[in-house]
Amino acid sequence: MAGSEADRRLGRSVLIGLVVVGVISLLAPFLTYLNEVRETQRLLRVRVAREASVYAEALAFHFGTLEHELERLASRPQVDLLDENLQPERELLEFTHHNSPFFSAVLFLDGSGLPVWSEPRGVLPPGSRAPDRWFQRLLRTGRPVVDALEPGSRSFVVGAPVLRGGRISGAVVGLVDASKRGLPGGRATTEETTLVVSSDRGDVLLPADPPSWTSTAGFPQRLHALLLSNSPETTELSGRPAYAAAANVGDTGLQLLLVAEEAPMLTPVRWRFFWQMLLVLVAQALTVVLFSWFLRRTYLRYREMDERLAQREKLAALGQAASLIAHEVKNSLNGMKAAASMLASDGDRTLPVKAMRGQIDRLSHLASSLLQFGRPANAQLSLTPVGQLVADAVESLRVLPEAEEVEVESELDTTLEVRCDPLLLATALDNLLRNAMEAAVSAKDLGRQARPRVRITTRRVNGAVQVQVEDNAGGPPPGFEAGLFQPFVTSKPRGIGLGLSMARQAVERQGGSLAFERTATGSRFTVQLGLGTTPS
Repeated sequence: MAGSEADRRLGRSVLIGLVVVGVISLLAPFLTYLNEVRETQRLLRVRVAREASVYAEALAFHFGTLEHELERLASRPQVDLLDENLQPERELLEFTHHNSPFFSAVLFLDGSGLPVWSEPRGVLPPGSRAPDRWFQRLLRTGRPVVDALEPGSRSFVVGAPVLRGGRISGAVVGLVDASKRGLPGGRATTEETTLVVSSDRGDVLLPADPPSWTSTAGFPQRLHALLLSNSPETTELSGRPAYAAAANVGDTGLQLLLVAEEAPMLTPVRWRFFWQMLLVLVAQALTVVLFSWFLRRTYLRYREMDERLAQREKLAALGQAASLIAHEVKNSLNGMKAAASMLASDGDRTLPVKAMRGQIDRLSHLASSLLQFGRPANAQLSLTPVGQLVADAVESLRVLPEAEEVEVESELDTTLEVRCDPLLLATALDNLLRNAMEAAVSAKDLGRQARPRVRITTRRVNGAVQVQVEDNAGGPPPGFEAGLFQPFVTSKPRGIGLGLSMARQAVERQGGSLAFERTATGSRFTVQLGLGTTPS
């Protein structure tokens, strides 16, 4: 059992070690993944802010070019919207802006916003006015304007005033269809990023098919807040984690918003983390397999060496036991030889006969002890009066030579009954009493005790029965308690060290316990068994 417990402890220790190493090896890729995610997010914010600024500058430059082109057209001497001759304006538009690479349409408006001429024809229905919001701003400021053609329109309008005699006589206007004319940044909408260009009133001009979240009620306010913050922010405009940055398109009054979703950018990072973890797990599995094979091989070798060592210790113990047995038999034979010599002479034969009986009893006890130690009996429990059993054990030891020199005191409760095996309990009590008597006589022979005494008591304690055997022999040598119940370990000059080992074995096979304690004058051994009940 001790070996099995040691094996389990070793297995648990190895398992805990492998788990700790596995956790550490998994922690490194995980921390690397977290650091890479944070760095990717930081770079994504920087990228969104930089690209939003670049797109805004590119659009501002493009619209500035369109404004300059219209201002150049408005300053041509042929353009006079106050006269009634439209031929010069017509020829100018047909010559310079037929299939214009800049505009989808170019037209002249008079001072009230009515169309005078357009290229191509029919851009604005006859009699329709230009929308007041951008045309009135052009008249009010006298400067070029860039705006949506009308609320909800997907077309830009770029207008420049026509000045004659220091006053505005009309305007030359260019229309830019964002869905047909390529604009800088107009292809920024991809799976990863979405570019939105809107007017200061929230009209979305780009892209041609704007995302649904641009039509929500709070979109203009959120765009304005981004412009004020002047830094990229985490947002969920599209319902998914994303980063957004906004910038003004020069002084045109347009606003540019760039939104980059986080998921497509982090997908490669997550896949790298997945493959790293898979590689680590495979490596760990291979390590565990190889380590288990190595550990099993080492453990088998260890068990083989341990078995060899146990065999050697067993042989050494058997050799020691054989030496002790031979010594005990030799002493008994010498005593019997001396008694036989005394019988050969004429004289009193009582002492020789008694000595021979004592030696024969010692050899019989030795043989019985060896047989019982080699083949321990199975317990056959029955309800037994413990007081009578103890009294019989004391009486059976009266034949020992030491019995005449030892005072045996008994304090027995004859009403107590225990559920035990009478033969096994008698064996245990016989060994305890014999051991106590021999120890007490040895103490007298050595001059340590003038009056050897053994005391045996029975009593009820907390629902159990205790049988105590106490002597005044001074107790075993200091530090001897650890090996007190081990077989073939003894501190007596005579004996082979099986008595206490057999006593504990006999008691424990009945579900009881045998304990030792040192007293002021000697030793006390306590047998504890379950209390029996009297059958009805």
